Amino acid sequence: MNSLGWNMYVFRDGKQRVNGRVLLSAILSAMSRWRSAPARDAEESVLAALIAAGELECALLDFNGGHASGNDVPDGDSANCARIASGITDTLARVLLTADEHLLISVYEALDQLCVEGQYDAAVQEGFAYYALHPRKVAMLLEEMLLNTMTPGSPVRVLGIRSIGVTLSAVACAALRLRGVQCQRLTVRPLGHPYDRKLEVTARIRQWVASSGDAEFLVVDEGPGISGSSFLAVAEALTSCGVKDERIHLIGSREVDPAGLRAPDAPRRWRRYQFHVMQSPPRLPPGAGENLSGKFWRNFCRCEESAVPASWAPLESATFLARDRRSFFRFEGFGHYGEAAGNRAALLAARGFAPRYMGNRLGFGEYQMVSGSSLKIEEHSPQLLDRIADYLALRSAAFASDTPQTPELEKMLRWNWQLEFGEELSGEESRLRTSQVVVCDGHMMPHTWLRTDSGDLLKLDASAHGDNHFFPGACDIAWDVAGMIVEWELKNDTREHFLKAYETRTGDPVQTRLQPYLLAYTAFRLGWSRMAALAMQGQYDEALLERDAARYRAQALRLRCAQTADEAPLGSQNETPGVSPNPALATASPLRRYA
Repeated sequence: MNSLGWNMYVFRDGKQRVNGRVLLSAILSAMSRWRSAPARDAEESVLAALIAAGELECALLDFNGGHASGNDVPDGDSANCARIASGITDTLARVLLTADEHLLISVYEALDQLCVEGQYDAAVQEGFAYYALHPRKVAMLLEEMLLNTMTPGSPVRVLGIRSIGVTLSAVACAALRLRGVQCQRLTVRPLGHPYDRKLEVTARIRQWVASSGDAEFLVVDEGPGISGSSFLAVAEALTSCGVKDERIHLIGSREVDPAGLRAPDAPRRWRRYQFHVMQSPPRLPPGAGENLSGKFWRNFCRCEESAVPASWAPLESATFLARDRRSFFRFEGFGHYGEAAGNRAALLAARGFAPRYMGNRLGFGEYQMVSGSSLKIEEHSPQLLDRIADYLALRSAAFASDTPQTPELEKMLRWNWQLEFGEELSGEESRLRTSQVVVCDGHMMPHTWLRTDSGDLLKLDASAHGDNHFFPGACDIAWDVAGMIVEWELKNDTREHFLKAYETRTGDPVQTRLQPYLLAYTAFRLGWSRMAALAMQGQYDEALLERDAARYRAQALRLRCAQTADEAPLGSQNETPGVSPNPALATASPLRRYA
């Protein structure tokens, strides 16, 4: 298998430029809900406040120049705000573990001291947004470690790797302090190539380590990712400060085979340290039963064998069937992450485009289970095309985004094309002009459309993909228009019918900017399939993902030819000869979320 798939550009930088008042408001809003929430919902409101506080703390620390050295920031008013925010996160972490509402007063007092009028880069805490990583899991793990692994009576120093490590480090410290353990925390952001992160060891970090006495050190993050280099960067920085390897504990959210990590010399380096895994099963809402994660489509779509959907199972949203089989639960995110996805799901259901939405509990959205069959690629009747045009017209109007489209999309298109075909696209071919920036659907494949037993057409899995850790993020609606054309292989009359139907409903002349989006969509899906196939080596989905990669590759070449020769973009699925991949690109990838 071609290992260049590891260097495909499929993860986007989820940071958004946000006014500090918005970050502050998210904390206050969650705390207000907490005060009025029934007992069963109180913890979810506290968790929402904690997540928002960690997001604010992280943004302030990064803003203050602490990119490489954590809380090692200059003195001054803005640095003082970062320290206040850190105290708020610590307090809310304690509240999460104790439900002590008397601590509310101190949180409100601290919030009153914050002045956050500027613009900040807010990073997504991905485990909370995508992977059902509840912060209580780090507290549960520490209970086991205190009994079985750590030296009794030793103080502890916690280093959280930003972004999610900010919140997890606060919960870890709160859990340890509640058990009488002396604990301090610091957060750090290793920098550099995602497969080879480094952490600058400043004088303040050395002093913090030197003052720790006989402490044990916990390095806390989600993951590790594909490379493991962020964990390794922090652990080796501690080693360079004189901390013995056996006193360094890495705490992550998934089991890992060191031989599969992409960081240089990863197996030898990783095995120097103790690695501990937080419990992997998510906390489930009442009524959740069979685990459908990674196999939802295969269990319920009634697909033909040749059209069985491929899955990159570890990165799919956790999904569970209700015990009464009348609904299913899909993880949509804790706190404001799940709230945004739930609002989209509720609107689509209310407008008749999606199954009934029954709310979000413990980060899981609950959807009515509807009996029916997934659509097939050849079923693009005029009625179906009109229905999907109606759907995209609604998204174009209802899900407009204040976040501008990221320039990373054009970089992704150019990079993946050059990596796969060994040639560069021109500036015009890769220029993605914008007109209607929205939260896209992102998954327009036939199997995500359901024809119910009563004949209705419903869109499944429509609330979260356009706002997850993969491309596109906030994007022109042309991405979904292109996705429809590519996934359903529309050409000639059917393509023209669909485009005319969409443009008639919206007044949006999408065809004037569509061609580069067709290339971008296909380049992304090709890269995603290549990387996923490598990640799923030796498993059932590997062959399906390789099938998809070959299909997208053939489509990409035909789209390029059509752009040059003004021909129909899609034909048969037979492979078209192209330029061989360029191995020289394997060490220069602009990857993002792989560390």
